[in-house]
Amino acid sequence: MSISVLCSDCGKRAKAPDQAAGRTLKCPACGSPVVVPPLSVEEIDPSAILLGDDVPASQSISDKDSSESSYGLNPQYNETGSPERMEPPTPPKKSVFKQPSISHLPPLTTNDQPFWRRHLHWLLVLAMIPLATSLLAKKADDDILERLSQSLESAPPEVQIRFMQAIDSEQSVDELISILPGGKLKGAWLPRSTFTHWGLALIAIAVYLAFFMFLASDGSARPLHVLAVGLFTATIGVGFLLIIQAIASYTDGRIVVGRSVLVLIFYVFKFIAFSYGAAANPENGFILSFVGFTLGVGLMEELVKMIPLFRHEEPDQGKAWRSIFIWGLASGAGFGIAEGILYSSRYYNGILGADIYLVRFLSCVALHAIWSGSVAITMYLQRHKFEAIDSWQGFIGPVLAVIAVPMILHGLYDTCLKREMNGAALVVALVSFAWLAFLSSRLYGTDDAQAQKDMLAEYQRRKKIIA
Repeated sequence: MSISVLCSDCGKRAKAPDQAAGRTLKCPACGSPVVVPPLSVEEIDPSAILLGDDVPASQSISDKDSSESSYGLNPQYNETGSPERMEPPTPPKKSVFKQPSISHLPPLTTNDQPFWRRHLHWLLVLAMIPLATSLLAKKADDDILERLSQSLESAPPEVQIRFMQAIDSEQSVDELISILPGGKLKGAWLPRSTFTHWGLALIAIAVYLAFFMFLASDGSARPLHVLAVGLFTATIGVGFLLIIQAIASYTDGRIVVGRSVLVLIFYVFKFIAFSYGAAANPENGFILSFVGFTLGVGLMEELVKMIPLFRHEEPDQGKAWRSIFIWGLASGAGFGIAEGILYSSRYYNGILGADIYLVRFLSCVALHAIWSGSVAITMYLQRHKFEAIDSWQGFIGPVLAVIAVPMILHGLYDTCLKREMNGAALVVALVSFAWLAFLSSRLYGTDDAQAQKDMLAEYQRRKKIIA
């Protein structure tokens, strides 16, 4: 059915569909608004209502049903009075917009760290296995003097004569050992004059750098930055520490009187000299040795390893603590490798077996990395304390607070070794790692909470898109 409509402006008559009853449409001839009269009860066709298409209120009569009047029901006439042929109106274009579906969106994911990366630092515990074996193993008679005697007994007579002459002339240890067959004591792995320990250092650098890059596989640290941090501590840091030790030893036995800053600095160095002396003196008991190792060795070495961390710049949001953590690990590893080179040339080459090199270039490097990694995380947690510092004196309190626990653990470990409490030293090493694991777990927990929060926000965003 259709409804006849008369335009009051142009006088043209057109047909409108039943569904348009009571609506205002546009006249197909002049475009003026035309009100479609309602249907009477007798004119209502229920089947047309149920089967017909609903016409929006804003639709013109000419859009759909009024096009029928354009073909003959209400034709337009020209000046001669003959009907004009009218082209059918162009059907409206269907919208290409499709309602978004959840299936078209990528699945919700979280930004939390994968399981393997967040627990990768446990490899540091495996690196301390050689240390544990060395500390807990029952050592055979490994007296250096006895091995020296055995080396001389098996040496040719001319070598024995040269060795005794070198002792009478008070030559250095390097010169004495180089006289022995092979340039080493019996049972030693490397000769006294060798560069093999430098090769071991390069291997340690490659191993630990690869380990740090796996930790930083989320982009939290760059390889060149990590390598630069380790090299800085291994060279400039260790060199600075040696200079401090030399200046401290110069103050031994000297007294300065005055109230200037230089006098204060003098007594700071004198206290460092006292601490190192207390640590090295074999006659001191446990307490005095612990004070010496903690306030001397532990304090100075952790300070040196902390220096490059002040140059750390925060990367992308969410990676700041992992970045400075890896820097701390690298700084400690650099110090441990440099220490391994020094100890090898002074105390190991030509004297000790191969196991000590594995301990020094693997386990001790890991232990130094654990201590400095703990310093790095604590520095991040207490970063607000460094923001308001306006003088060098202001750094004293925050710095000591940051290095306090690793410094004490460091001093306790060295004290146990000095007192030949090997089991206790191993326990301290494990506690050091436990402290690092505790600090890192706190921040991983914070990362997890933030990842859940971000995922919830993304979920709400998607709901708004689909709604």
